[in-house]
Amino acid sequence: MSDFYIFDSSRKVGADLYYDIKESGSRIKYLRKQKGYTQRSFADEIGISPRTYSGIESGAHSTSIETFVEMARTLETSLDYIIVGKENNDLLHNIPEEKKNLAMKILKGILDNI
Repeated sequence: MSDFYIFDSSRKVGADLYYDIKESGSRIKYLRKQKGYTQRSFADEIGISPRTYSGIESGAHSTSIETFVEMARTLETSLDYIIVGKENNDLLHNIPEEKKNLAMKILKGILDNI
């Protein structure tokens, strides 16, 4: 099975959010350079071939969600930014404060017991 998938150049992924394969590749390239990686060193870091990575960065190919996740982790950014160019924090802003506090208590309880 191939490491990448070919999509239309631009595809709607949510309310007013579009995945543009070339723009996504440009964002990844910009972040990669900011972190000081070459194409080869970045491809090695995220576990794909340099040829596959070059295709992703140039916008010739998309990739699996697992590879996008590894890119976001390595580049210290969000999947939202890589895929659609926006940080999608609206979800958190729409949660009532008491639910946020409850979620934090639950998460703290889980982390304390790990």
